[in-house]
Amino acid sequence: MDAAIAGPETWDGDPRGLDRGAPAELTIIGAITLPGTERSVADGRRFVRETLGGRHPAADAVKLSVSELATNAVKHTASGTGGQITISLAAADNAVRAEVTNDGATGPEPRLENRPEVDAEHGRGLILIDTVADRWGVTRSADRTTVWAEFSY
Repeated sequence: MDAAIAGPETWDGDPRGLDRGAPAELTIIGAITLPGTERSVADGRRFVRETLGGRHPAADAVKLSVSELATNAVKHTASGTGGQITISLAAADNAVRAEVTNDGATGPEPRLENRPEVDAEHGRGLILIDTVADRWGVTRSADRTTVWAEFSY
């Protein structure tokens, strides 16, 4: 899968960064499609918790990232105006990949922006993901966009 990658060492706003190593062959362990509503963000966190289990070493980072990506999908893409989001989880030996696919193929590509002002209420989601994930990126198809993040443990 071709994808843009980012890491903490690339704070230029461009989600193409150094590849810190893709995990071994991934196996899908769960997927859920939800309406593009705010309630689906909580449902996505619950899906991650139920799929990975509360004691999984990457559970907190994956839940945080899925929550942020689902929120972005609902707020900034066509998913939030009658569309839907799909959350997928895949695993390898010591890694988990989370993907949130939205109905937003025509908008701007998600990217790190300049750091928000201290008192800003928005603008930290991808910064958080960039901090807790080993890699993250964006893939597009004709009608959907997938933002993914990978976590090793």
